[in-house]
Amino acid sequence: MPRNKLFLTSFAVAGAVFVVVAMAPFATAESPASAPARLEEVAGSPFPRVVLTEQAAKRLSIQTEALREKMAKRWTMMNGEVEIAIGEPLVKAFTETASIAPVGESDQALQSLIRVPLNAASQMLIAVVVEEDEEGESREDDEFAEFFGVDNPADEDKDGLVVVLLTGEGRSGKYYKARPVEVKDRDDGRFFEFLEASGGAKPGDQALVAMKAPESDRMAKVVPYSSVIYDEHGDSWLYSNPEPLVFVRQKVAVERVLGDIAVLSDGPARGTMVVSVGAVELMGVELKVGGH
Repeated sequence: MPRNKLFLTSFAVAGAVFVVVAMAPFATAESPASAPARLEEVAGSPFPRVVLTEQAAKRLSIQTEALREKMAKRWTMMNGEVEIAIGEPLVKAFTETASIAPVGESDQALQSLIRVPLNAASQMLIAVVVEEDEEGESREDDEFAEFFGVDNPADEDKDGLVVVLLTGEGRSGKYYKARPVEVKDRDDGRFFEFLEASGGAKPGDQALVAMKAPESDRMAKVVPYSSVIYDEHGDSWLYSNPEPLVFVRQKVAVERVLGDIAVLSDGPARGTMVVSVGAVELMGVELKVGGH
């Protein structure tokens, strides 16, 4: 559930008072064309158009901006555990991008492996959405930094490589590169081999393995998080602005929330003008006038 789920309660309870009291001066079901706010039926839609006067829009502090599309890097995170395998013949690398781990005193290869159980839970994350501010400076909304205390590993997954984040006390702040390997006579998971010093990783240490998802590096629809509102059923909506002072509620699907932006898996087309400030107030007007 997106992070402002508390709005469901506040809108359904406290918001009901807001709708009745704060919106009462705007319109009634039989509002004349000169009313500050009125509803107009839309053919084939259960939701009316909300039409405001210029003064009403200012009073509600309505602001709009165009829906954008940005490149999003999506990663799948899998829970794993560190193991140590002794003996080079046990492991066969799937890639040829790096050499086997250092040789031990017994002249057998000591390999730090990460095992991901076959039934390991995974979580799709959008790690990065690149934005530009008004001055043209780019910034990244980075879930790796937000959740794991590390910078985004960018394109470290080239040539089949993955990224491993050791979890637990004192482990935040760094990730390690690894590659998929095949372990002889083992069918109890997927295995990955560290390709660099793993910070003293020892058997039993917990880890997260990050792999680029097939959906990575695709464009994603982005709106301000303030554009998204939720009804009492948990459904998410925003208001489009097809023409000046006219607003239409549209259902959307929120994939991720990154800071102050929401990434949509379903929503209006790129360039659609959407309400960025005042969406809650518009829903109040709509519900009061429409009798929903």
